[in-house]
Amino acid sequence: MLQTNSSRKTSVIGIVIASVCILVYLGALVSVIVRVSTSMDQHRMVAEQEFYDLADLASSAGVLSFMDETFIEIIQNALEKSMTLEGVIISGPNGEYGFEKERGRAINWVNGSPRFRNRFDFSRQALYLPLRIQGLRNVNIQAVAGAFDYASLAVILRQAMLLVAAALALAFLTLILESLRKGQSIKIIQTDRLKSSAKPDNAEAGQKSQPGFAAGGSYSQRGRVVREENTEGRLTEELARCAAAGKDLAFIIMEFKPAAEESFYPRFTADAARFFSSRDFVCEKGERSISVICPGLNLDTGFLNADEFHNRIIGKYPGLFKSKTDLCMGISARSERPVNAERLMFEAEEALERAMMDPVSHIVAFKSDPEKYRAFMEGRNHAGH
Repeated sequence: MLQTNSSRKTSVIGIVIASVCILVYLGALVSVIVRVSTSMDQHRMVAEQEFYDLADLASSAGVLSFMDETFIEIIQNALEKSMTLEGVIISGPNGEYGFEKERGRAINWVNGSPRFRNRFDFSRQALYLPLRIQGLRNVNIQAVAGAFDYASLAVILRQAMLLVAAALALAFLTLILESLRKGQSIKIIQTDRLKSSAKPDNAEAGQKSQPGFAAGGSYSQRGRVVREENTEGRLTEELARCAAAGKDLAFIIMEFKPAAEESFYPRFTADAARFFSSRDFVCEKGERSISVICPGLNLDTGFLNADEFHNRIIGKYPGLFKSKTDLCMGISARSERPVNAERLMFEAEEALERAMMDPVSHIVAFKSDPEKYRAFMEGRNHAGH
């Protein structure tokens, strides 16, 4: 009678574990499908942004020298630096010209004319724009992009494999349980061992499945830069590095006033990421704002950099920005002070608020006296004691 009860209990456990394994398999499959689809959508958005930037570059370079050696070198270098684009075709009055990252991969030549290859790993999105080059007509640019972000796919598949492997391990342990139904004492001992050995496997799988910074976990979907809630943390890190190295740091907040299409914001953040070296220093802020961390820059050089970026943006989007005050900036800097991230962000926001209200000045810098600031902080510390 004891053996029969033990068998029934083990059978019930086996059914439950089998059901759990099936749910894990289905969950892993659905997760892969959803995450791959999301990754491809994000990849297409990046490809569109990079294509617009390449078209802007081609228009600018074509004004001085269209399809000469300098122009060709500029387009080829820009294509090779692209994360998503694989090939580019520029058509002009004198013919068509093809560019590709890897010779023969993206373009097939038909009767001397370049044509994009039809590959399963190429995106089907339409990347085509006319180029406005003074003195030339019927100049167009088109491009083809890869369909997948392979680094992101590797992370997704690796995490799915960990889930499947854990479920398979659990199913294997269940088979062992089914074979050990000869006695209650043996069953209890074996079950305890299985429970204790399963815990580290599950904990390890959970730890490995956490997305890291390189996989895009800390970047926003909208602007592909640092998420707004991570701004203070990123600023704290850079302040600590600059303080240890004895360097200054400038912090810039910028906001545009006109209402813009949703597609403009990622272009704006991409412009900032290129100008200020990396998207790791650009943070989202609300609907129309971003903040930029500038390690190594003092208040004056931060102001000059902000002004140069301001002029570039105003000149690049004349249809959106009608006057200089349509894009405002507020700046603050560490300036040899033991200042924390919260204080620096507050000062830059105060400066931005003044710039937004000023009918003439589009950039306002918050200038602090280091000696007075130290005296102020020492007074607060003494008051606290």
